[in-house]
Amino acid sequence: MFKDPLSHFAALGLGLFLAFAFLADDAEINEEIFISAAQQAQLEAAFTRSWRRPPSEVERSALIDDFVREEIASREAVALGLGEDDVVIRRRLRQKFESMLEQIAASVEPADGELESWYAARSSNYREDARFSLEQLFFSSDRRNDAAKDATDALLAMGELSRGGSPMLGDPLSMPGQYSQARTRELTDRFGAQFSEALVALPQGSWQGPVPSAYGYHLIRITEMTPGRTPALEEVRAVVLRDWRAEQIQAAIDSAYEGLRNRYAVTQQGAGESG
Repeated sequence: MFKDPLSHFAALGLGLFLAFAFLADDAEINEEIFISAAQQAQLEAAFTRSWRRPPSEVERSALIDDFVREEIASREAVALGLGEDDVVIRRRLRQKFESMLEQIAASVEPADGELESWYAARSSNYREDARFSLEQLFFSSDRRNDAAKDATDALLAMGELSRGGSPMLGDPLSMPGQYSQARTRELTDRFGAQFSEALVALPQGSWQGPVPSAYGYHLIRITEMTPGRTPALEEVRAVVLRDWRAEQIQAAIDSAYEGLRNRYAVTQQGAGESG
């Protein structure tokens, strides 16, 4: 009998039944399982996405039956305390709890003037970069003993610069020699802050330099420059509203946790103490 698998299942079932009988609180058990029309539609939609066709009546019945089994298993597991020390379940419950708080906070709209004041205090975060269209000649610090002097000599050799620069005067660079409407941030990422900051002071239309970068020195001719600017709120209202709401949601979550924490006495075991 003890070698019979059926006996094992019977013993397991009996053990679960006894455990449930001793541990579960009948007053807390909700024996009704209600499957709403929305839940049924979700089940059918998930099936349709997976199989690219709607379920048949038999398949639909099987979906409902599986949902009921999942609900029963979930309730019984909670009643038996099976998820109390499960990290995955704890994290998922936290996600659902915070998602509920987010949905509540997301419904709040800014009061009159509130968004304007919020934007005014953070307008620098929405400032548009200056844009540069330019040509460059590059002088590598790795290939030359004195790249800055060579760049200066090349600039002087170009005379009045009406003839323009010749690529033969510089070194190859594994980046474009010309840029069209490049943002300051893009140029900073490629050549460093010292390079992009120097461009702002350069006049347009003539070769200037040397301009230092992370790679060496450059002769630059700016053909067009669009200054940076801070857009009016109405131009970026959708983005600002999204950021304002995200801040409000985080503040609401923090406030909720702060208020709820007062309901709990938190005790932390010290190092070396036995549990």
